[in-house]
Amino acid sequence: MRIVYKGVLLLFILFLFSCKKDKKSNPPPVITVSLPSPNQPFSYSLDPTLKTYTTTINVSAQVSDNEHLASISVALVDGNYVQQQASVNVPISSANFVFNINYEITQFRLQSGTYYIQITANDGTSTTVAYQPIYIYTSPAQLWGYCAVFKNNPKVISYYDTLSLTATFAFPMLGVGYNGMCYSGYNEQLYVNGNGNGTQQFFQAYSMQAQSLGAVSSTQNALSNDNFTCLYTDGNKPYVGFYNVYNASSPIIYSYLNGIASTSYGFPSTTSYGYPYYFTTTSLYGVAAFKSKVSGTFDNLTTFHIGGGFISSINFPSNFKAVAIFEKQQDSLYVLGNDTISNSAALYIYQPMENQFSPSSLISSGSGKMSSAVKVSNECIIFSTNTGIYVCNGLSVNLAPSSLPAGAQKLSYQPNINNISVLTVGTSNAISGYAISSSTVSVTTFSFTPIHNWSLTFGTDSLIDFQVITNK
Repeated sequence: MRIVYKGVLLLFILFLFSCKKDKKSNPPPVITVSLPSPNQPFSYSLDPTLKTYTTTINVSAQVSDNEHLASISVALVDGNYVQQQASVNVPISSANFVFNINYEITQFRLQSGTYYIQITANDGTSTTVAYQPIYIYTSPAQLWGYCAVFKNNPKVISYYDTLSLTATFAFPMLGVGYNGMCYSGYNEQLYVNGNGNGTQQFFQAYSMQAQSLGAVSSTQNALSNDNFTCLYTDGNKPYVGFYNVYNASSPIIYSYLNGIASTSYGFPSTTSYGYPYYFTTTSLYGVAAFKSKVSGTFDNLTTFHIGGGFISSINFPSNFKAVAIFEKQQDSLYVLGNDTISNSAALYIYQPMENQFSPSSLISSGSGKMSSAVKVSNECIIFSTNTGIYVCNGLSVNLAPSSLPAGAQKLSYQPNINNISVLTVGTSNAISGYAISSSTVSVTTFSFTPIHNWSLTFGTDSLIDFQVITNK
């Protein structure tokens, strides 16, 4: 009997040894990448039918295993190895073969930078992953057209397609008069502000590609005594400011993610201010201008942590109303607006950490009343008044060329539409596009070249507002 037991034990030991030997003799698959070449650059090309950009990468590699291959896939990942779009499975022909596929990059919102073609091979037991670095240049935005609101019909937003330069459709979403809109190219949605005061007007989103109500539709409706007072988008999600007359001491700004209210920016309830009339975000801060509800007192500038949470608050300079706020550097902001007594433009520098303004404004009283402003770079702002369009370089303000129209109601700036920088100018009855070029790297002087095929004229009607609509 002992001999039997010893024999069984010996066979069991031989079995374990055999298993270990098999595992050692089953190495993971081997991947040798031939294409693309390391750090090979790729640029997008326009698909005019889909109104989007794509690029195709030829991927070729030899994949081998000592026994068999179970699966092979190709994907695109970023510098943090986060997958950027769906992977593609490679058909397997043998345990050792060379594949060659065209991998199409459809995620056209990628920023310029280094990415990786990720090839994953599995033999049923082990997995091997190979990474080949490539460089992708960001695709330019494509101009689709303009959304516009006019004085004769302020409850309708009309869309003008730049291919035909005519109004292709309109959506009468506004239950009351126009109260603001902004466009998010990332989601391709037009956000439309509401107004309460008993009208039950909704804050809505409109999908420009599908021409239908979008994800934020009716998410936040105005109660019987609510009013939406400002609207902003960071290019991804919208931010809506409003107040309730029953609790006006706590005006608040909500951001929305996938149709659901997310981060909020609330003024401290210990101080009574009427409502936020302007909001923006910078790399570090959320910044809001609040209207004082107390006659004779100053409006207020409040900064928040970018993820929500109050930081500091300061009164604006005397008789000042904000038009725009931009980041100059991480420790300073441009604050542009008007002196309400003299009706003249004013520009201050604000330091959030010190919670203080520069001692005096940077614009002379002869510039006229400011109506709109856009940021070109950290050291360059372009703004319009009733006397002309001005360029602010650092702390120097100069009148732009006289070829630009005076009295522009609104400016819009896109740094990369069809690979050019474009300033769009809206006057009472026209929208005009100008290609901007700089003679120096520091952007101290500009030339403005009209883009005639991007311009629209509206006859006798008066333009209230417009948004530039792009594919990203």
